[in-house]
Amino acid sequence: MDVKAVIDEVARRHNIRLAADDPILATVTVTEVIHQVFLDHLKGLVTEVSNQATDRLAAQIETGRREVASQTDAAKASASKLINDAGAWSAERLKEASSAAAADILAAVTAGLATMQADISAAKQARRIAILAAAFTVCVSAVVFGGGLGFWLAGR
Repeated sequence: MDVKAVIDEVARRHNIRLAADDPILATVTVTEVIHQVFLDHLKGLVTEVSNQATDRLAAQIETGRREVASQTDAAKASASKLINDAGAWSAERLKEASSAAAADILAAVTAGLATMQADISAAKQARRIAILAAAFTVCVSAVVFGGGLGFWLAGR
């Protein structure tokens, strides 16, 4: 504290001249010391309250971080289940579609084989008829040839 500044200010405001050893200046010093003690105590309280608030805020931030991590894990698990369920559903639909396609192919092949079997049976029947017709033609030709030969030999 500047004692000379206090003496000059009192003189300016109140037109009273104090001496450097005036007892009133001792009260100013006591007041200054009390203010300093109070200021130090107040600084300690502010620091303590600030530290407590910081600790509480850090704890709340950690709790929030844990909650976010938990929600993130839950979301990942949910997304994973959804993807797996979609894959299983898709695989089941593909299995059903391939079974239906296999059944359709089997039906088409069976129908084609039945048609081929009918065509083969018809071809065998046609071959038998052709063989019988050829045999009949050979017999008729032999008879005609033999009769013609007989007439020729007889006419000679």
